[in-house]
Amino acid sequence: MKKIFLTLMVMVAAVAANAQVWVGGSLGFWNNGDAEGSQTKTTFSIAPEVGYDLSEDWSIAIGLGYESAKPEDGETVSAIAVNPYARYNVLKAGNFKFFLDGGFEFGSVDTGEKYSTWGIGIKPGIAYSLNEKFSLVGHMGFLGYTDCDDEIGDLVQKGFGFNFSNNLSFGVYYAF
Repeated sequence: MKKIFLTLMVMVAAVAANAQVWVGGSLGFWNNGDAEGSQTKTTFSIAPEVGYDLSEDWSIAIGLGYESAKPEDGETVSAIAVNPYARYNVLKAGNFKFFLDGGFEFGSVDTGEKYSTWGIGIKPGIAYSLNEKFSLVGHMGFLGYTDCDDEIGDLVQKGFGFNFSNNLSFGVYYAF
């Protein structure tokens, strides 16, 4: 029993010695002004993340997201989401890393009434290391499945597929 416990302690210490914690996320703001034929709409979003490098190739992380949209003559629509995921670094080239984030997303949308959303899928991304502590990170696209309460089908794309049309995000990460 002592040998098993000692072996487990050595394994945990080895993983912890290689592990690195990072924090970061993205921030967004958009106002479409007086676009001809559409309402003025202001959108704000914030998506902090915290992660833990298990090895050079694998990380686990969780992201939180909040978005609020306010049409000029309408009621504010807000959404909050939790996104646990695993990251696999597919390719490293100099200061660049190309990765795949695979995980789940659980959310709630408030349009005056509350609705639930969820999804499972993969998001490809790229990271550029500025130095040992800071990285610029970008995600583009989604391949997977999303679903929601039937009443908000127009706000959330339901179904399976890939979407690279409007899923671009940029962020900054800081590693401890």
